[in-house]
Amino acid sequence: MDLISYRGPGVAGGVSSGLGSAWRNSGAQKTRWWHVSKNTLQVLAPNDKIAKFIFLLPETLVNGHYRYCNEFLWPVMHDLPEFATYRPEDENSYQVFNRLMAEYIDFESESNQEFFIQDYQLCLLPNWMSMFGHASSVFWHIPFPKNVKPEFVEPIKAIAKGLLSASALGFHCTEYADNFAAFVREYMPEYAVNSSGRVIEQVVPSRMHRRDLLGMRRRGAFVMRPELIPEADYQSRTRVLVKALGIDPEHWAALASKSADEIGLDQSLVQLGDSDFILSVDRADYTKSVLDRVLVIDRFFEQHPEWVGSISFVQVCGRTRPGLDAFDKYWHTCRAVWAATNNRWRVDNWEPIKWIENPLSGQELAYLYARAKAMLVNPVRDGLNLTAKEYVACRDSEPGVLLLSPGAGAWHELGDGSLPADPLSHDESAESIHRALSMQSGEKHLRQALMHKRLKDNTLNDWWQYFSRLKLHLHKELETREEALPENIQRKVG
Repeated sequence: MDLISYRGPGVAGGVSSGLGSAWRNSGAQKTRWWHVSKNTLQVLAPNDKIAKFIFLLPETLVNGHYRYCNEFLWPVMHDLPEFATYRPEDENSYQVFNRLMAEYIDFESESNQEFFIQDYQLCLLPNWMSMFGHASSVFWHIPFPKNVKPEFVEPIKAIAKGLLSASALGFHCTEYADNFAAFVREYMPEYAVNSSGRVIEQVVPSRMHRRDLLGMRRRGAFVMRPELIPEADYQSRTRVLVKALGIDPEHWAALASKSADEIGLDQSLVQLGDSDFILSVDRADYTKSVLDRVLVIDRFFEQHPEWVGSISFVQVCGRTRPGLDAFDKYWHTCRAVWAATNNRWRVDNWEPIKWIENPLSGQELAYLYARAKAMLVNPVRDGLNLTAKEYVACRDSEPGVLLLSPGAGAWHELGDGSLPADPLSHDESAESIHRALSMQSGEKHLRQALMHKRLKDNTLNDWWQYFSRLKLHLHKELETREEALPENIQRKVG
């Protein structure tokens, strides 16, 4: 089974940032990783040092695809449609981007090759790969919305149809899987969803027309391939799975055990580590509620002035998606409110919020994780948020306190070991911060033990092995519990 993602192994951000090591250590030497880098499709084998170049994507196509992903799909999937901008030409770029990747991957692959696909940038790939005779499974690593505005239903239906061409579709948590099943039930009558929402079958076949297939197979004069392919009915059956992405807790614990001298740490970070602080690690993204976090910090010092001068907040937060209006405005607003908050509460050489704009390495983050009194993770909506798990893993011997928003996917695993930090409830979040700083050691250890167990019960390697052996898992599941579809599965759509 080959892996396809938008980002390559080890690239910061998303699932790929942690998956690279599990992939390389899996022993599956024939498992190649297809990904996009600098506008090119590339492929890498576990033992390769340099990826093989496949083809160059046109810049105008890449730009349209980028806008569609970040200005439309990103806010809609996070239930923040007020930030969404839909352009038909960008949706077309998204479609062509996915089709071209499928064509070239198919051409370079063995017949009947199976694929594991991740990243919301590529959710039409399962449909195209199935047309070329390839089976695929998908991991959807961001939320799926609870509600979709009427004017956005059609483009989201296209996304759902692409995903439903996979034999298995994985989500981080039950909520996202249920939201997806509810969307299909409401808007896609050509599919039947079983009572649990875990089996979805296409009951009205799709007809592939000859002109569509002609367009799919035309690659240029230098490629000789058959162009006349008979019309065929296409019908899908998808298993919907819930399997949260894990981390490697032993790796993070090992990083956290190293001293500043061992890793040659910058002196500014050493000084931070010697102070009392609460840590946050994010991009300046409206889904992460960085602005609300700063407002919560301001409210905290209003409610508890006794902490002024003795506890600071370290915000590791860089700019994201520069050039896109919504993200640019959000960045500048966050920085302005941060400056105002610091000016309000600054005392002598102490300031309430220390902002680190440049990205930190995993080793540098582990150093801060291991020394932060608490970790504040308060997105309004987030697929998982692995920083919450990384913090817990780095606080093995001396527990800290995790402050976590119910809007984070990690809440479904770590919520009962953390304190709530709803970004829209400033007073309650401020009180949670005070409680975290005042918490007795015994309670900290109990909460930490619970969260550590959750990390060890679902590691990154467990997650990767599950999807690597998906055929076996599904076969066993079907043997023990076949979930029936509705009796009227053969209904026709008017």
